[in-house]
Amino acid sequence: MAIHFEQNGDPTKTTIVLVHGAGGSAATWLMQLRGLAADFHIVAIELNGHGKSPDKAEEDTLHSYLRDIHEVVRKLDKPILGGHSMGGALTQLYALNHPENIHGIILVGTGAKLRVTPVVFNLLDNDFEGYVEAVGNFMFHEETSEEVIEASKHEVRKCPVQIIRRDFELCDKFDIMTKVSQIAVPTLIIVGEGDIMTPIKYSKYMKDQIKGSEMYIIEAAGHSVMLEQFGVFNELVANWVDAIT
Repeated sequence: MAIHFEQNGDPTKTTIVLVHGAGGSAATWLMQLRGLAADFHIVAIELNGHGKSPDKAEEDTLHSYLRDIHEVVRKLDKPILGGHSMGGALTQLYALNHPENIHGIILVGTGAKLRVTPVVFNLLDNDFEGYVEAVGNFMFHEETSEEVIEASKHEVRKCPVQIIRRDFELCDKFDIMTKVSQIAVPTLIIVGEGDIMTPIKYSKYMKDQIKGSEMYIIEAAGHSVMLEQFGVFNELVANWVDAIT
């Protein structure tokens, strides 16, 4: 069962593979597919059950998603692997399990532990439109345009609620705080200054634990920093990838 991904750029150049967060899709990385493709080969994975990737309906969601990532990464020549939120959790686990397959990792709005407030599960079970509105209220900085917020809410509505719920269940169980220091590949950490979903302290913990990692806080951005401040984000990524490759 093939995993769908969107790609842009020259495949002979350095490849950056990007993994979306809970309920996301390749659209999470729209501005990277557009903005980084001149210099890199950008691949945005859609985990099974998301976007155009069929649902495998496997009992072990975590390892199902990790296999999705591996299916794509193993076909490439030691790409950079990046992930947002839940995708960042999966990226950390992949770096621990398969460091030989990647050249480095990019962790965006994520943490070594991702507890989920019960409010999220309550909304998903009882008021999906309320959940969508919550995404608009809590995923973005107050200065983010309504156009960006509404486009993101539109994407959220495309994902089946049961898929979003299992994603958050995965996040709620994720905890590698005692293992994250074992990550031994070059690591870039990016977080929005106004991220209330995965606060700056989460990124600082990873920075302190992962030897040689670099961390950047982007102003006027929340949890969806790669969409909100894509210009600054893309420049940071490009400069870091050029420096390690």
